[in-house]
Amino acid sequence: MIDKRRRNSRPSKYRPRTDAQKQRRQELWDARADDRLNRARLSEQEALKVRLEELEGALRDSGRGGVHSERNTMPLDEIEDDDHRFHVLKARVERLEALWSINRRKRETRGKIIIGGAVLAEAGEGLMLADSALLAQLVDILDRRVERVRDRLTVRELLGDVPLPLRPGGSADESLGDALRTAGETLPDFDAMAQSAMAEDADEALIDGDDAPDFADPEPLWREAS
Repeated sequence: MIDKRRRNSRPSKYRPRTDAQKQRRQELWDARADDRLNRARLSEQEALKVRLEELEGALRDSGRGGVHSERNTMPLDEIEDDDHRFHVLKARVERLEALWSINRRKRETRGKIIIGGAVLAEAGEGLMLADSALLAQLVDILDRRVERVRDRLTVRELLGDVPLPLRPGGSADESLGDALRTAGETLPDFDAMAQSAMAEDADEALIDGDDAPDFADPEPLWREAS
């Protein structure tokens, strides 16, 4: 067995590179840098083209036209400069990504509204029946999914005062104030809100009234001046 320290301390049989060889190697590396950048650019450009076709197809299927539906849009094949064509392609993909994200959120929101409306309509028909299985299942889902007291109150009033507690783990007979205090939520200051509303009404009446200085009758002033 050869000691590793002795083996590593032995001089190499290969001659070290000279400064001229190192300089030549660096020049070759720098010369090929443009080729590496162009290969990476072409690979990214092909991926962007594929993504552009996917986004245009998805938006077209959902009723939204792609980027070529707009007027005065130059096709990519007609752009001669490589850098300009790449930046235009990247900008179009980013724009369609944003449009697709907005369209997806709108479709999700619309789907939630449709599903919620259908479930509420079906539950509304079962409100007349005390032993409605759908209504009982809906109340159980809401009890597990909805946490805020105000949201539970809104849902309960919407469903016709179904036996839904105002807070998770609470009683159906619990008052709103007790539920808010137990859940750590606070009621709005109704007195401050009323005073603020009354002050705004008084200001509007003062501005619109005959005693407002900006709208006072100037005729007496004219008579005194004359």
